[in-house]
Amino acid sequence: MADIQQIASDVLDKGDRFLRVDDYEARMDYFAQELEKLDPSARAALFDEVLEQDSGAPMSWLTTERLDTLVSEGRITSQERSAVVDAFGQAYVDGDIDLVEALQFTNIFGSGAIGPMGMMSPASDQLEALMQTLTESNSSYSSEFIEKFASDVLTQRVLAEPTMFSPAEQGAYVGVLLNALSQSGRSTAVHNVVSQLSPEQQSAVRSAAGGEGLTFGNPAYDGAGVRDPMAILTEAVSRHGTSAEVLDLVKYAGAHSSGNVLENQFLDHDNKPYDQRAEALGELFETHSATILRDLTVANPTQTSGSSNDRATVVGDNLAALSNLVRLTGLNPDNSHSAAVMSALGDFSSENIRVGNMAENTDANGDGRIDDADIQAIDTGNGRTAMIGAVLQDAVSSGYVDLRADQAAREAFLGFVIDVAVSAIPVGGKFAGKAITEQVSAALGGLNEQARSAITDALAAIPTKLLTDAQGQLTAEAKKAIIDALPTDYQYLEGIKEQSNGFIENTILGSTVRDYQITESISDYRGYIDNSKGR
Repeated sequence: MADIQQIASDVLDKGDRFLRVDDYEARMDYFAQELEKLDPSARAALFDEVLEQDSGAPMSWLTTERLDTLVSEGRITSQERSAVVDAFGQAYVDGDIDLVEALQFTNIFGSGAIGPMGMMSPASDQLEALMQTLTESNSSYSSEFIEKFASDVLTQRVLAEPTMFSPAEQGAYVGVLLNALSQSGRSTAVHNVVSQLSPEQQSAVRSAAGGEGLTFGNPAYDGAGVRDPMAILTEAVSRHGTSAEVLDLVKYAGAHSSGNVLENQFLDHDNKPYDQRAEALGELFETHSATILRDLTVANPTQTSGSSNDRATVVGDNLAALSNLVRLTGLNPDNSHSAAVMSALGDFSSENIRVGNMAENTDANGDGRIDDADIQAIDTGNGRTAMIGAVLQDAVSSGYVDLRADQAAREAFLGFVIDVAVSAIPVGGKFAGKAITEQVSAALGGLNEQARSAITDALAAIPTKLLTDAQGQLTAEAKKAIIDALPTDYQYLEGIKEQSNGFIENTILGSTVRDYQITESISDYRGYIDNSKGR
């Protein structure tokens, strides 16, 4: 076995010059060569031993800047560079070197990539070098290192109290660490680190990523491969988060989607969603639609605790957050999850309409008994139907999207309308193409004979058993056939923005048997939303 102490001594002797500054380049070159010859565990031991014999090495010759310079000059190979980084990473994971030494070696706070004002726009080379130092490793310790390092840097430096950094600096460092985690271990690594933080620290990370993360979209940073850290954080919650974390993020987005260009974290000056953030929220909605729709449509009119708005209520805040989420995702033609979001809304509305339409002396909640709980289930179904109506009215009227001009948005919205319209047909009935056609025609305010025939013919080409699924919902194939058969210039598209409130309400009312109750409730819930928004 290699004599680690002797090799370390030989490394430190290399480049030694009497009464002159040592040749640090020669020492680093020799160190890299010796490391590359060793197996991974021995590399970490040598790195640790060098620091034992020369504690000032990271502040003199053992720096990433010198390492990268020698690589660019061809004196150190990429394999040798990887050996150095691997050795450092493993030694840190093993606890052989501490955070101070790791900060000195990575030079994260002195790289030049981040300054007092946050990301340094002209410093793309420095950012690229820093990201390479934090992520480039061939060893199994790559993700393990950055998880431990990011956790330590966040808790002991970036988020420590009293704060050491300006908000812009703090946001930039949070963004760099989230990107390094994502590049090394994807969303799992991000979740592993953030989930271990205290609730206060998690909130601080989210605020930092949300407030400063947009600067990572600067084209100057393309070479570093960085992304919007808020999108990275959202993806981690979507793929690994709890229901509570999902709902917190939805509410955060709702609370930070208004104000001027400096305050609004999700919509630009043209009132258009920021792509990466909206796309990540679309994934969140699609993945957790059941939780989001169920938990944000609870009739709780109590005043919001701790709110400076004395008119804000729990139900109003929740519906406002849901409206904002629909606006950013389902009614966003640039969002790849748009159709899935609108489909989830349609399924949720259809199911609640079905339950709300049931007679009071039936087993509405499916528990095998007929009692007061069934009446409550019917009332809940009608209440949630009204809430979705209010949410859609608010989302469409306040959103930027132009349903008249965009085919993707048109199809997503029509899919919702069709789901709601067809929900009025009893599940036990025969779903003939003609019956579906009549329901769609009624929901859209009446179609001419040519349009109705086109829909009927399109549905007739589909086997009856494939028109609906086991829950009585239209299949994707049937829904697409209807949308494709509709005229693209149908009259409602001309005035959807101006007439959206009445259109959405009429679509829902046409599918319910308790329209008087729904009408009043939609108006009430719009009032709750307006009050929570301070209108």
